[in-house]
Amino acid sequence: MLNSFKRSMERLKRQTSGNATMLVAAGLPALIGAAGLGVDTAQWYMWKREMQYAADQAALAGAWSLVGGSQGTSYVTRAKQELSANLQQVTFAGTPTVNTAKWLGSSVDNSVVVSFSASKKLPFSSFLTQKGVTISARAQAVYQQGRSFTSCLIAVDPETRGAITIGGNAYIVTGCGAAALSDNEESVIKNGNAVFEVGWIVSQGGIDSDFDDGKTELWENQTDLSDPFAKLTPPDNPTPQTLTCTTGSTVYTAAVTVTTDRYSQVMTSTNGNSWKTSGSRVLLTHATDTRQIEVAKQARVGQKVIDNNSTEMGTVTLTKSGYTRTDIITVEVGTIASIAEKTLVGGAYPKPGTYSGFQISCDTTMAKGVYVIDGGVLSINATNKLIGDGVMFVLKNGAGIRINGSSNVFLRPMTYEEMVAPEYGNMSGTQATALKDMLIFEDRNSVGDDNDKINGTAGMVINGTVYLPKSKLTFDGTTTVTLGCFVIAAAQIVIEGTAHMERFCATTDDTGGVVVGGSTDTVRLVK
Repeated sequence: MLNSFKRSMERLKRQTSGNATMLVAAGLPALIGAAGLGVDTAQWYMWKREMQYAADQAALAGAWSLVGGSQGTSYVTRAKQELSANLQQVTFAGTPTVNTAKWLGSSVDNSVVVSFSASKKLPFSSFLTQKGVTISARAQAVYQQGRSFTSCLIAVDPETRGAITIGGNAYIVTGCGAAALSDNEESVIKNGNAVFEVGWIVSQGGIDSDFDDGKTELWENQTDLSDPFAKLTPPDNPTPQTLTCTTGSTVYTAAVTVTTDRYSQVMTSTNGNSWKTSGSRVLLTHATDTRQIEVAKQARVGQKVIDNNSTEMGTVTLTKSGYTRTDIITVEVGTIASIAEKTLVGGAYPKPGTYSGFQISCDTTMAKGVYVIDGGVLSINATNKLIGDGVMFVLKNGAGIRINGSSNVFLRPMTYEEMVAPEYGNMSGTQATALKDMLIFEDRNSVGDDNDKINGTAGMVINGTVYLPKSKLTFDGTTTVTLGCFVIAAAQIVIEGTAHMERFCATTDDTGGVVVGGSTDTVRLVK
């Protein structure tokens, strides 16, 4: 029996016609396994890709819900809705987990995390293992709400390096922010041992990493910033003036009662050239106000000191009988109601107008109004007193400022009422509103002055806005703010030396400034 089996095996060994069948039979398990693995891998990849895409979209939807101001857990509902909408093949997913989390060192939750898993048997591997596979997906989306930026320090040059430069032992701590409109990669830089904690720094370019101390928000590469004063036009006062110091004098100021009547008057003409009145004037408005006017010593109560008539011609209309128009006539009459005598001590008492220079060399008390410095320098030294209560300086043709330390300086910008008053600013209501809080205004057609400097002391009071769009301003002192905010807007701002400011605004929380732009809501995937 054994010998017969042995002979059969030997004959089979010598047989060669069935080799291919044997090889196929031997390799068939591997072929089937590879095909099954390929099918399982494709199925697994399709499920995984769909699940990850759905998780990404769900995280983004939840983040957009929060950045849009949704309350409570509505962001969870929104995320789950988006997840479900994007799961077409994976209909067997488990319940997702949706929550908020902190991202990149934030002290508050600023991201949405979505995670879920799905389990199901694959066609081939489950035949061998009798088990299914579990696939997981996770996504995290960071969100940041847009905001409006206000600033008290604004560098308006669009491209310079160090548009805002902080150096030396400067100590600036405030809550009203700083802004650089320069798109330079180093638009805001820090040198030396300076302390600069201003709430936030926003720039169209880059910000020195030395400012990243956890106390100041840094907003780089913001594209929606602009010069808040770019569209303003400085007022003018062409009346020639000079600044002189006197030994003393007596001035007489009259309270003048002014009546202003506006009438309409119909005018007719047969040829459109020669006109005559038709009928009587019709009173439209009647107003009375009191103005303070400096008068001569011999002036008397009841004396007429204002007598003005002006006519605004109306639109010409052609009629059957000729031409007609309705004019508006304004009659302004002022008489002295009372006179006050005042003896002025030695010093300077400048009036509004245009000056070739404005160098303070004695105690100076300014009258309210607009002072144009044409090509010279507004210079305040460390010894003389200067009071400018309700004034505005306009710098033209390269005029600059040199404000040096003094405890006897008080400068306040004009109020709306002062700007529109005929005896002070004589501006329109629209212009007065636009120029709110403007103290020093450099004309954009000026050539600028890179030697502008403010070096004050704690006793120096400067309120309002210093706007120098063509010049570099160096600030290395201090000043006191008693109302509103002290705003510096210049082409370039350098704060150095022993500059020390702990308050730019008179508000309790030291916040304010002017709006320079804002950022939009942003959402992005991070994981």
